[in-house]
Amino acid sequence: MDKWMTNVSYDDMELGDDMEFSSDSDLSEMFGEAGYKGRIPNECNKKRRLLSSSSESDSENIEELPDIDPRQFLWSTQNLAAKVFDFDENLLGIKANIDDKSSILEIFQLFISENMVEHIVRESNAYYTTKTISSKHSRLLAWKNTTVTEMYRFFALSMLMSRVKKVSIEEYWSTDELLRTESFPRIMTKDRYKSLLQMLHFHDNNETTNQDVLIKIRSIIDKLRNSFSRAFYPYKYLCIDESLLLFKGRCFFKQYIPSKRSRSGIKSFVICDCHTGYIQDFIVYCGARTDITNNNLAEIGKSGNIVMTLMEPYLNKGHVLVTDNWYSSPALFSLLHHNRTHAFGTVKKNRRGMPNISNKLCKGEVAFKSTDKLLALKWMDKREVLMLSSYHSAEFIETKRNDVKTGRPILKPTVVVDYNRVMGAVDKTDMILNSINTIRKTLKWYKKLFFHMVDLSIYNTFILYKITSKKNITFAKFHLRLIREILLKYSNTNICNNKSGGQTASKDDMLRLISTHFPSKYINPTGKRRNGRRKCVVCRKHKKRTETQFECKECEVGLCIEPCFKLYHTKEHY
Repeated sequence: MDKWMTNVSYDDMELGDDMEFSSDSDLSEMFGEAGYKGRIPNECNKKRRLLSSSSESDSENIEELPDIDPRQFLWSTQNLAAKVFDFDENLLGIKANIDDKSSILEIFQLFISENMVEHIVRESNAYYTTKTISSKHSRLLAWKNTTVTEMYRFFALSMLMSRVKKVSIEEYWSTDELLRTESFPRIMTKDRYKSLLQMLHFHDNNETTNQDVLIKIRSIIDKLRNSFSRAFYPYKYLCIDESLLLFKGRCFFKQYIPSKRSRSGIKSFVICDCHTGYIQDFIVYCGARTDITNNNLAEIGKSGNIVMTLMEPYLNKGHVLVTDNWYSSPALFSLLHHNRTHAFGTVKKNRRGMPNISNKLCKGEVAFKSTDKLLALKWMDKREVLMLSSYHSAEFIETKRNDVKTGRPILKPTVVVDYNRVMGAVDKTDMILNSINTIRKTLKWYKKLFFHMVDLSIYNTFILYKITSKKNITFAKFHLRLIREILLKYSNTNICNNKSGGQTASKDDMLRLISTHFPSKYINPTGKRRNGRRKCVVCRKHKKRTETQFECKECEVGLCIEPCFKLYHTKEHY
């Protein structure tokens, strides 16, 4: 939308009802001779005027919304006086049982809980027992049942792979000096990781077949949707948009969207809180079998029923919904208004019920029509922008920028400014997750969708952690801390801290608490001093200047024997 918005010189005027100027004398009388002449754009020889069509529909607006005909709206030239519904701010905020002392892992397990992982472990173990063993799968004969602890390590390793980019899975366990990464074999062997990835399963194949196309991952989808909505209640503004997960394998409900970065893949509809970016809910698109609860409202179409399904928990509470032109329609916005919910967004001019605003506009001009609940506004920038709103009137506001040529403040319609300000939460989420995603290459669409939902859970954890901790932490640092905490709680005896070439271990390096560590006498590598000494990291944290002859070679730090060595390897906050 921003690419349509350019510098516009326009006078700060109040858009009154039926305001129309038809002659130079009218404009001169309002602005004054000097002011009027300074506001005529060079590229337009016509008189500067606020355009508003005078033609009206012959039909009347029907108040009973369930029986509304979207083709029948009484559009007039009157400016809309929007009735703003009250929003109870006491509803918003975190509803889960977490606070500023909650760890990242504790928040993450609101979504990827141990109960969910137990379900995945049970189905994965059962899937192996029912799988036909053939010669090509003979290597799986050594399989042993997995556990919750191992499955969490599997997830952490998959998350870590997104930060260490390599060409293939095998390269993560390579012994080549140029490719070697020591942490991966310490966490899990290559064969075990590949076996878990192949056996990863979420549904019992022996159950009675039903018509649900998402049955292979239905249990995970339902649990995550429920946990997303229960953990946080959104602020006033909500937005709905589609997200596309890249997938090139076989999947009959795969979509092609040229405007998206992935272009081809599995499409889902996402509703986000515009203030925080938190993902409230999502629906996976499956064509005619998409999960829609309000599928009997033919007047609002398929897109409108998707909106009503996602908005169902938030109706009659004073929220404001922002949509793009795939969802917006007069019938949908009227139905939302009937349920005490405002809405605005871009709209297609050929939507049923839209008025015919055929006025030819110069840059900066606006034309509009309205009913008692809706405003349809056309604004000319580089191209025509058509907006529909039940929350705005046809007024201009300053954008806090000045025109380069004239130096005057740039004015835009309020609905356009608000749309640019709050719309885009879903696209921002996709942008952040594309930088660090857990997705693995697989031929099974449901496995790729599962890893994508893990990423959505990580993002929501990030939002909740920032709110509770009030820390300004980047998503990359947060992501790494989550991996560390998972490996700390669900560790195996082979994990130890990576050596860092003699550098001091990070103060939040949770892997120092794992495995066995022994003190050893420090030897000065220069050989100049027989009894070398190092500064104790624990004493330094407590602002004490202490030198010691001992160190931990695994952690590559100097430590006093008593009590610092024990504190450093047993306490998270030493």
